[in-house]
Amino acid sequence: MQTMQRAFNKSRQAKSMTRQHKLNRLHKLVAKHEPMVQRGASIRTGFAEIDAYFDTQVSGGGIPCGGLHEVAAESTADMPAVLGFAHRLAARFMAQGADDDVLLYGQTHAACRDGGQPYGPALAAHGLSPQRLVYLDGVTLPDLLWAGEQALSCASVACSLLTSSESVPDFTHSRRLSLAARAAERPLLLALGKTAASAATTRWRVAALPQNGWQVTLEKLRLTYDTPPPSVGWSLYPA
Repeated sequence: MQTMQRAFNKSRQAKSMTRQHKLNRLHKLVAKHEPMVQRGASIRTGFAEIDAYFDTQVSGGGIPCGGLHEVAAESTADMPAVLGFAHRLAARFMAQGADDDVLLYGQTHAACRDGGQPYGPALAAHGLSPQRLVYLDGVTLPDLLWAGEQALSCASVACSLLTSSESVPDFTHSRRLSLAARAAERPLLLALGKTAASAATTRWRVAALPQNGWQVTLEKLRLTYDTPPPSVGWSLYPA
């Protein structure tokens, strides 16, 4: 009986390895026909564990500036944590621009109703200057996405951060924004209450931790498959 069980386990393990081998080959084949993730400038998050992971996955290290980056809530109660992490990334992206470049900060009507407007001291705590903010609120998601796409062609907008607590872009909108951001080599951040299938360069899941911490999980890094990120993510406590 034990011999049969061992044989069964070996067979199951062999099938699993064969599946993984096929997936790895497919990933490499797809990668040959797609632009590389490391093109253009990149940023470091300032969190050592995350930056160390990107050093192993992206040529030159860092999160690519040119692309669509989604930050989504684990639950509706986690939107403040989502915004905190998104603000942190936006500040790093803004540092890549000129001193007089601006941040387009947009909210849907629902996001403004649920979380209120951006608070200057909170933005400053994450490294964002309220004086460099172009604010758009009370709009529908399609209008917000349109504004974000237009901002990608504006030389003085270093980064766009769009917030929607209820609705999310469909895959078609996501792919359009992703292609536009990569072509412009500029970052477009989406802070979302939930996620759907998307063409984002990175997708992060964020939950709140005690003492103002964040549990951050990297769910997607476009065209990178060698070493998956930790399944439990990283526990972060911003200074």
